[in-house]
Amino acid sequence: MKDPTPATARWLLDTLRTLRTNLERIELEEADCLEAIHPDYRASARNLLHFIAFHRHAHPGLPKALRQRGLCPLTDCDAHLLSSLEAVITALEALEGLGSELGASPGLVGPDVLERHCDRLFGALAAAGVTGIMVTLPAEAAEQPALIADLLQAGMTIARINCAHDDPVVWGRMVDVLTQARVATGRPCAIAMDLAGPKLRTGQLAPQPAVIRARPPRDRLGRPTQPVRILAVPSGARPMLQDAEVVLLPARLSRAKRLKAGHRLRGQDASGRRRTLTVVRRVPDGVVLQAEKSCHFVTGLMFRQRHGKARLVVGPLAPVSGERLLRPGEAIRLTPEPDRGPGTLPCTLPEVFGDLRLGERVLFDDGRIAAVIRGVSAQEVRLVITAAQARGSRLRSDKGINFPDSDLRTPALTAKDIEDLAFVTRHADMISYSFVHRDSDIQTLRQCLEDRGRGDLAVVLKIETRQAFLNLPRLLLAAMGHGAPVGVMIARGDLAIECGWEALAPIQEEILRICAAAHVPCIWATEVLDTLAQHGHPTRAEITDASMGARADAVMLNKGPNITATVKVLEAIVASSASSEPMLTCLAFQSNCEPEDQLP
Repeated sequence: MKDPTPATARWLLDTLRTLRTNLERIELEEADCLEAIHPDYRASARNLLHFIAFHRHAHPGLPKALRQRGLCPLTDCDAHLLSSLEAVITALEALEGLGSELGASPGLVGPDVLERHCDRLFGALAAAGVTGIMVTLPAEAAEQPALIADLLQAGMTIARINCAHDDPVVWGRMVDVLTQARVATGRPCAIAMDLAGPKLRTGQLAPQPAVIRARPPRDRLGRPTQPVRILAVPSGARPMLQDAEVVLLPARLSRAKRLKAGHRLRGQDASGRRRTLTVVRRVPDGVVLQAEKSCHFVTGLMFRQRHGKARLVVGPLAPVSGERLLRPGEAIRLTPEPDRGPGTLPCTLPEVFGDLRLGERVLFDDGRIAAVIRGVSAQEVRLVITAAQARGSRLRSDKGINFPDSDLRTPALTAKDIEDLAFVTRHADMISYSFVHRDSDIQTLRQCLEDRGRGDLAVVLKIETRQAFLNLPRLLLAAMGHGAPVGVMIARGDLAIECGWEALAPIQEEILRICAAAHVPCIWATEVLDTLAQHGHPTRAEITDASMGARADAVMLNKGPNITATVKVLEAIVASSASSEPMLTCLAFQSNCEPEDQLP
């Protein structure tokens, strides 16, 4: 449709009335769906359907045309679309003298409904309208009551326990410590527990020999500035020498008592290069050596004294996790079997193989490595690497695998999740449902909760796959079929990988708007103020991101050594963002008005 410039009143009225008809029609089309909605959510479900119809049929030039006439553009009315549309039609008819008279504006109940749903989901956490702060508890919180008390004092209102880590014993200690801290501080705090879900990962790669690297410090031109020092001690010994610059080398020493400062031990390091280790001094539990050049040590290497009988044999080093070096254009087979060496890659959840199709993408390790499917069978998936570093990218065990183009039918609720529900249903105030993407996933979880007598338990839908994002309206309608509280978490980590980094900003914006239309509380999650939590200072982009996240009903922080300070910073950002008046401080320096002349 061509955008009229300027829009005529008749065009505007016809467009708005047609929109109203479409909003009313979708209620009739989805009558069976609305009938299945719990009465507590029926008005919200109706508005969500209005939102879908509005954005399916609205003319792209409508907001601009409404602004030009001084009318509400309807872009910020997601929570109450039909009543706002009716008000705009009435106002336009009155302005054009087309017979309508301005009457009392209908009450906009959307924000009130959302506030009520937030109270049901989060509990009495904070004053109305204040964004909640969810914090992922680290395992050490189970043994550190002061940490949880500090987090509560700093502003934490929801404590998150991730069931993908630790076990019920640790979770139980966390809950006990949190309960004591709530009593001691007098601050409320809900408990959210994340079900792990069917996370697809690389399997265990064959372990490889450990390597100890001893490298001399170098200047900015790459020249060694001093030798590297090496402390050789028997395996399992606890050396008294505490020096961060000394490389600890488990080794077996023969005739070490004959070694004196300046003596030399010669041999080949793991790279096959000749290296010389010079004795600095003996210590009670070994000997301190130094090397002028970089040395790589592996189990069994031997260094001998040329004219003496002393020798050093590198002791057994514990094997480390295996890895695979993948290059662009390389063919590789994804299999459910144990590691078979180069050219293969083991993985978990082989049941997804049946849902894969030729030409679909496969992403590894947060999207660092990409591949495309060239063949599929029940036993393996043949891939070709399409994106990796030119010299090869290293892929290790237990790294995430994403299938952004595939319609996976794997149930979101795993056997482990069902086992964990025995603990979760006794202690959690809400469940975060990982990798949910179909209506049937919600029905399965709800049935499990009802079987355990907890049909009233709140469920937060984690939107972390492309499928879940595309199905979000249907997921919300399915969740509204039950009377229990429901929420949504924008899990931006996997979501960015699945949908593409460049698409994340509009996607998270769309999720916020869909949740507003459904009057469903929304949680902004993943890497919020992460640099601050990990390293003690935030980036400018993180501050902006946290401020944007404050538009949600809660913001989630991950654990880190500086998490308490991070909660305080986020609490200040949230409080500032909650202010209804913009802080235009600069205008104070431009006003020439006397105080009594200024507006109150």
